[in-house]
Amino acid sequence: MATRKVLKITPVLVALNILVLLIIVVFYTARLIKYYKIENGHKKEDTTILVDEIKKHQSMLDETKGLVLDDKTGIYTYKGEVNDNYLFYSGMMYRIVSVDKNENIKLVSEDNVTLIYPGFNNGYEKSYVTKWLNSSDEKNSGIYENNLMNAGGILENSQYCEDAIDDLSKIECNNSTDKYKITLLSLYDYKMAGGKTSYLNNNTLFNLGSLNSMNANYYVTEDGEISLNQRSSRAISIRPVITINSGTELISGTGKKSDPYIIEKHDVDTLGDTYVNSIVKIDNNTYKVVELGEDKVKLAGTDVLKDGESNLLIAFSNKISAYQDNTIVGKYLNGTFLDSLSVKDSVVSSDWYNGTLTLADLDYSSIRNSKSTAKVGMLTIGDMYVNEVSNVFTTLRGMEASNIINVINESGNLYADQISSKYNVRAAFYLKSDLKIKSGSGTMDSPYELGVNDEKEKEE
Repeated sequence: MATRKVLKITPVLVALNILVLLIIVVFYTARLIKYYKIENGHKKEDTTILVDEIKKHQSMLDETKGLVLDDKTGIYTYKGEVNDNYLFYSGMMYRIVSVDKNENIKLVSEDNVTLIYPGFNNGYEKSYVTKWLNSSDEKNSGIYENNLMNAGGILENSQYCEDAIDDLSKIECNNSTDKYKITLLSLYDYKMAGGKTSYLNNNTLFNLGSLNSMNANYYVTEDGEISLNQRSSRAISIRPVITINSGTELISGTGKKSDPYIIEKHDVDTLGDTYVNSIVKIDNNTYKVVELGEDKVKLAGTDVLKDGESNLLIAFSNKISAYQDNTIVGKYLNGTFLDSLSVKDSVVSSDWYNGTLTLADLDYSSIRNSKSTAKVGMLTIGDMYVNEVSNVFTTLRGMEASNIINVINESGNLYADQISSKYNVRAAFYLKSDLKIKSGSGTMDSPYELGVNDEKEKEE
């Protein structure tokens, strides 16, 4: 009768099994702790920290789209066609680009916000773009930053790539800096998001902050392709990049376009309390807030002026290219148009910059070397949302001759034409900031409607 062999389990094998079990336990415990922190890491009572909410949406299975974590760098990056990275701040819609290892959140504006000559031929640091975006001791700087709400309490300096890129097949970010609060997207940002197949392709032409070794800058075309701007005399739209700090609280929202993340709210009682980009209804027309001043607010039409049922077509002038209230268009704006406004008495007489630029000096602020005073004017290069309405005059005089004026053409770009040529008109004017808001939420569907100020209420 055969005897059965007894299998002896050696102490070494037992130890190995125990070691494997311990490794499994440690691995899954670590993952449990990691994802518990993502869900609950910064929570206070009745408070949600934005970065915690964002991280809940990490893509676990598909690393080609969604919010993807790079384990080596600790950076979360949105990739592909995503629809849950919308954030509304200071009246503007942004898209969340990434979360860095310090949990600061990089955003880019969803839309183009102005049109200027970038001035990258002197390098990024000395460019006109950098001056326009960031507030400093330099005169006329920080037009964008100065129109943001509570920028000092919310914004951190933004990281941007300084690598000179000469070969688009070798886009890297080996050199980065955080000198400025507000920057532009880099080639590396655009590449990491997925380029033309990503949410960053908004089907418009806009500048990137990346340069080649000759200080020519890259930009994105309307179809999402990358191109190189080798002419310093070409004005291109920009989409600012800001970074909000890791402790920013989430007030509401799910990140969807119809329900974006909200990180700042305040009472809007007067016109001065509104945001840039807010919509205001006056009579039967709508206007966009394009600048917030200490005691006045600048508005520009969301559409061109009408002449009956048709768009108004009018010449700029028959003599000079400097905007004044006695030019053809100036007389119309400060006569017929102004008289039609129910808020006429609250329109503030203001300076309208009507300077010119040269190929040697394309700085937007040089336009301010010449000005005229009037109650109604038009926008110019460097104004917020200047190229949002097409086929309209600006107040920027032409470089070529005294009978040339710049217009915003059908494509939203600058075009120099004769002052006798007829174009549509987009009116702009300043209103007293103490005008009361009586209703609305500042959107096209629900524009703010103005009431009367306290002095008029007392008179009545």
